[in-house]
Formats: sequence, structure tokens, C-alpha cells
Amino acid sequence: MKPEAKASSRMLKFGMPMSANVWRNARIDLGASCLFSLFNVVLNQFYMAFAIQQGATNFQVGLLAAAPAVGLLFSPFWASWIEKANNPKPFVIIPNAIGRLLLLLPAFFAYPSVYVTAALLFQLLMGIQAPAYAALVSRMYPSDLRGRLMGYVRVAMGIIMIPLAYLVGSWSDAFGPSGPLIAASIAGVLSIGLFNTIKLPEHKAEIKPAMLKKSRFPLQEQWKLVKENRTLAVFLAATTFAGFGNMLANPLYQIIQVDVLELSNIEIGYARVAYFTALLLTFWLAGWMIDRIDIKYTLLCGIAAYAIVPMLYGLWGSYAAVITGNAIQGVGEAIWDIGILAFVFRLAPGREAMVFGLHLMLFGFRGTIGPILSSSLSTSVSFSVLLIIASICGWIGTLLFVTGNWKRRSPV
Repeated sequence: MKPEAKASSRMLKFGMPMSANVWRNARIDLGASCLFSLFNVVLNQFYMAFAIQQGATNFQVGLLAAAPAVGLLFSPFWASWIEKANNPKPFVIIPNAIGRLLLLLPAFFAYPSVYVTAALLFQLLMGIQAPAYAALVSRMYPSDLRGRLMGYVRVAMGIIMIPLAYLVGSWSDAFGPSGPLIAASIAGVLSIGLFNTIKLPEHKAEIKPAMLKKSRFPLQEQWKLVKENRTLAVFLAATTFAGFGNMLANPLYQIIQVDVLELSNIEIGYARVAYFTALLLTFWLAGWMIDRIDIKYTLLCGIAAYAIVPMLYGLWGSYAAVITGNAIQGVGEAIWDIGILAFVFRLAPGREAMVFGLHLMLFGFRGTIGPILSSSLSTSVSFSVLLIIASICGWIGTLLFVTGNWKRRSPV
């Protein structure tokens, strides 16, 4: 193709020059994410509340909170397979298609044990797709546009989730959780079907001697990457502490909302509106920041958010604290979503699945231990004490990130 033909194939969208293929992928990603909004609201914002209302014990709530992490314990092994396969797309599409159908189980069999089983199976499948998604996005979008495009797509998703949070709360209050669960499952399957139509550019695998002689035990190579990269080591240490604090507090938020404050689903819905409003604003702002300034400033805000939320619940524990905490949680989760992906893309180009798999495995450990520990202790230790401990873990992570990244110039 002649240079002028290449130039003419590029277009200007939202102030960004991009190829027709990138623009097509962005539109597909946008449509799939908007369809996914209902599934996201039901699973991540109401699923645990539904289980508690159906009689789930504190320990079962802990298992539900730990479920996302359990699946990620095996991410490094999947990441190694994904890197060898050199085609991450099937590892994203197939687990998601199967997993989103699992929401039909608690819709038809409304027992706490079914909620727990479906959540664990779903998250085991997500442990496959998570490192694959990191590698997939790096091929979908060029590095200079990736932060903004991911942010814009998620802003649109967040705008839709704001009214959906209220509607799901009202719907489930009036008719029970079965309807929202069924609708979420259908929307989720349609979403992944649309996402399957994205087109990736030709990608030639870089076969390096080190990869050919790779140990059968993939963790050896992943830990070698950590030893050789101080910035990555600091990042993993900081997110481990902050993330552990967040997961330690996570089931307590739901128990406080349902059992202590006795909030209705509509009141929980208002709190989720605050969450999604902050989430979409942060997606927009963080996407802009990631492409323009040193990413460490964006990540710092996300890590600190996980220290502030449990402090609000632990010291005040009122409905106002729930609303404020949900908003700050939205800030944190938006930054952890696109900020960490962008950080990994810059830190380890070509090895995204491997590094992201290690990050997810560590999340698996802290996310499994934290919720089960706090929910088990909640019958003998006050919520306030557990939440303050969670906040302290968050602040330790924040300080580690500051001291590790501001002593010398960050290479990313």
C-alpha cells in the first residue's frame, strides 16, 4: 500500500486520528459494553444483596466476595498458555459466553448455596479471560489512543448504569430478583456475541530464546520479571496491601447495608447511582490523564481510594457514609480498571498477559483470604475494628506506592 493510501485510511474521531479498523473496534466495544451494563449492575452491585435477602450467612457472603479472587488464583497458568497460543480472543469469548449463562441458576433456584456455586463457577471462568483481555485490548487499540478509548467506552457504560441501578433496585423490590437475573444473563450473552465481531490486526509472535526455554512452571519466569523491574515490584507490593484492605472490607459493606442499616433495594440503588456517577466521571478523566501525564499520579488516586472507603464505613457507618463511600469506591475501581491495564501495557509491552496474570494471581490470594477472614471474624469482632484495619492496609499500600515511585524518576 502506498503511503498516501495509508494516510487517507485514517480518520479523525473525538479529536483522535485513527484507522478505520480501530474506529470499527471502538464502536463494537462501545455497543458490547452498553449491552453489558445490565449484567454489570446486577452481578457487581446487587447479586450479594440478593443472596443476603435470600438468607445467605456471613460466611456465604464472604465466599461471594472472595469468588472473583478464587478464579484469578490460576491466572498465571492461563496467561502462559495464552501467550503461547498467540491468539487471546477465544480465551475471552468462550469463558464469558458460558459464564454469563450461569446467572440463570440463582434466577430459577433461589437458594444461597446456588448463589455461591454460580458465583464461584463464573469467576473461575473469568480467571481465564482476565489475562487474555489485557492482551486483546493491546491489539485492539494503539498505545497512544488506548487510555482515552477505554475511558470513553466505559463512560458510556457508566451513563447507562446510573438509571439501571435505580431500575434494578425498584424491579427487584417489586417482583424479586429472578427477573433482573434473567435479563442480565440474556444481555450478557448478547454483549459477548457482539464483542466477538471485533477484528484484530495481523500479529506476529516474537519468539525469543528465553520463551523457547521457558520453565514448565510459569511462575518462575513471572517472578524473574519482578526481580528485574523495581517499578513492577513496587506496584505489586502497593496493590497487594491496598487490595487486601479493600477485599477485607468488601463483604462488610454489603452486610452493613442490608442487615445493620436495613436499606431497601431502592436505597441501595441510590447508593449505586452515586457509585456509577463517580465511576463514569473517573473513566473520562482518568482516560484523559493516562494519555497525557505520568500514570503514577492516576494510580495513586486509585490506591488511596481503597484506604478512604473503609475508613468512612468504620468511623461513621451511616447512610451518608454509604453514599459517599460508594462514590469514592467508583473512583477507585475506575482507576484500577483502566489505569492498571495502561500501566502494564507501558511496563511490559508484548508481555501483557504474563504480567497481568501475575497481578491477578496476587489479587486471587488477597481476594480469597480477605473476605473469608472478615466475614468469619464479623461475629466476634466489631465491624468498626475490621474496617479500620482494612483502612490501615490501604494506607500502607498508598505509602508504599508513594515512596517507591517518588524517590526516583518513574520509567513509565
